[in-house]
Amino acid sequence: MTPAHTPHREPEEIFLPLSQERYAEFYALEMNSFKEDIHFYKNHINEGSRVLELGCGTGRICRALSARCQITGLDLSLSMLTQAVIKTNDSESYVCMDMCRMAFRAGFDHILIPYNTLNLLRDEGLISRCLYQAATLLKPRGTLLFQLYIPDPETHASQGKKTFQFQSFSLPEKKGQVIKETLRSFDAISETIRLEERYRVRPACHPANKEDLSHILYLAGFSTEKWANLFSKAGFNSSPFKSSSQNVLLAQTSLF
Repeated sequence: MTPAHTPHREPEEIFLPLSQERYAEFYALEMNSFKEDIHFYKNHINEGSRVLELGCGTGRICRALSARCQITGLDLSLSMLTQAVIKTNDSESYVCMDMCRMAFRAGFDHILIPYNTLNLLRDEGLISRCLYQAATLLKPRGTLLFQLYIPDPETHASQGKKTFQFQSFSLPEKKGQVIKETLRSFDAISETIRLEERYRVRPACHPANKEDLSHILYLAGFSTEKWANLFSKAGFNSSPFKSSSQNVLLAQTSLF
């Protein structure tokens, strides 16, 4: 009897859900040494000023600016803030709070919304609420400093298709590697970016303890014109919008 032919199939990859705690660990490993945007913020912040950072994550920017100003970092994730307070300086503080429901008494000279944090709000109404509150918390002639992700023409042309990127970074004390895979797709109708982040943890000493973890984020993929309109409605002068690269916007706005 001739055996039946069974086509060979690779086993399906299984990624377990990424917890907030593990995500904060990976975020710190990946981002704490990132400095490309620090120069922009230092150039626009006055010595001795009072600064609020929205979406501070693991405290990367707060630590970098704490020598020149009194800075408060705000984030909704306790796991991120736990990583932030490990290296806290006297001139920085952290608070767990929703950036769309802020409760501060005193005003700030500068408010920072770095590294595409506004994109993460995704919803136009939530973004407007955050910007209105930021305008309320700023002192007269105060400035809002922010970074946005703006889909470029190539992203628009790849409507529905996934793009793939990967990078790797070392575990603490060189005990292995984390390989990060990013799958991104854009929906032009909803102006939404779907971001799937996969983390493959590969310990050096115990390879059997490897982990495959993932989560999915949805981001606002608005045009520069739409963002400018949202800032203008919240009371900001949006004319200083300047693109720092093909699809990333670092900008300063001031109250009218």
